[in-house]
Amino acid sequence: MKKSKTLKMFLLSILTLSLLLAGCSQESGSSNGSKSDGSPEQITLKILSPTVVENPEGEVEKQYAEDYMKENPNVKIEFIGVPMNEVYTKLTTMATGGEVPDIFINSPEFYGKAQEMGIVENLTPLLGEDYVKGFYPATLEQATLDGDLQFAPFFTIPTGLLYRKDWFEEEGLQPPTTWDEFLEAAQKLTKDTDNDGKKDRWGFAMVGTKNGSGGSRFIPMMRTFGAAELVEESGEWETQFDSPEAIEAFKFFGELVTKHDVVPPGPLQTGYPEAVSLMASEKAGMMITGPHSIGAILKQNPDLKGKIAGVPLPAPEGEKTVSVLGMLGFSISATSEHKEEAAKYLKFMLNKQNQLKWNEITGRLPARIEAGDDPQVKTPELEGFIEALDFAFELPTVPYYPSVQLISAEAYQAIISKTSTPEEAAKKAAESVRTEIKNN
Repeated sequence: MKKSKTLKMFLLSILTLSLLLAGCSQESGSSNGSKSDGSPEQITLKILSPTVVENPEGEVEKQYAEDYMKENPNVKIEFIGVPMNEVYTKLTTMATGGEVPDIFINSPEFYGKAQEMGIVENLTPLLGEDYVKGFYPATLEQATLDGDLQFAPFFTIPTGLLYRKDWFEEEGLQPPTTWDEFLEAAQKLTKDTDNDGKKDRWGFAMVGTKNGSGGSRFIPMMRTFGAAELVEESGEWETQFDSPEAIEAFKFFGELVTKHDVVPPGPLQTGYPEAVSLMASEKAGMMITGPHSIGAILKQNPDLKGKIAGVPLPAPEGEKTVSVLGMLGFSISATSEHKEEAAKYLKFMLNKQNQLKWNEITGRLPARIEAGDDPQVKTPELEGFIEALDFAFELPTVPYYPSVQLISAEAYQAIISKTSTPEEAAKKAAESVRTEIKNN
């Protein structure tokens, strides 16, 4: 009897211990982000970014990651660097293969497509409603689709006209407010500075490549002429690419090369990096771009500090200027296993100190109000771009918008290469856009 009681007590102890161990095992395998010894779980955040492969942007972005990993040794950050003109194609391919990174770049040009693919997590619950209120209202409006915050705005680069302030002063020129004034300035700045009978300086660094970078610069210019790439009429999308106003914009743009010769040789191969180098090497005096180009130019030629500035885009006489907010931000993948840690990293990137550092090095404008209100941002070089923010239009939220940008680039390339007249190129562009509308 005594042995039987002792055996029962022994078996009860074994059962109790087994239950305790099972409970501990379940606890250590729970989603509390900790190992069984209480230390934080080791995780890897993968980030798809175009700016990480740019200069000087990449240096700053990598430093963010280094600083964060020092503060959070359980987190490893891995960048997937893809050039801006290829990033959305890459992301689409990754989404098709079910390999969307934890954090990826997004923008008003692409977020319709991202939503359509179902790869975006609504950021408001992750970041918190009070935190979200700290973004500029204009950036929030363009980052929100169907009530969901598709991406956390990282910076804005309002489209304007970058120009050599010192050259304008030497020529007695004022920053142009009309395209006629722009042409006059471009002609005066185009020179043979060596007096050897050959031009070695041009008025305008045209981004003439057939890609989104070129198209994103031409479209706001076309809008100043009074034509839009897409307009919504009675709930349906239509294009104005074949309107008289668009044809005039295409004609003006093309003739900068074919008639007025104020553009450096090889515009069809001149992308954004090449145009920046033309400005930095003092071969060109103006460029359609955003404030981020200031940082890129000064990185190559620090002696130009204080000699470049921005103004809103010119417009035809009697027309109003326009601008694109030029916003990029970061989304968190709907399939990420580390959404909360990803949100924590985004908040780290967007703290005031880091936003001001980004602005100082790259010239890009902060998306957070507390950083934008800092005196550092309100400089003579940036005030023209800040003014351009007041004229920003909201990009059409259609998943095929990148294709529309490419179509515009194909049209101006045909005009510059003289394979099409402005009328022919405009007609073909309109037909291509209408096909996109029909297919979508």
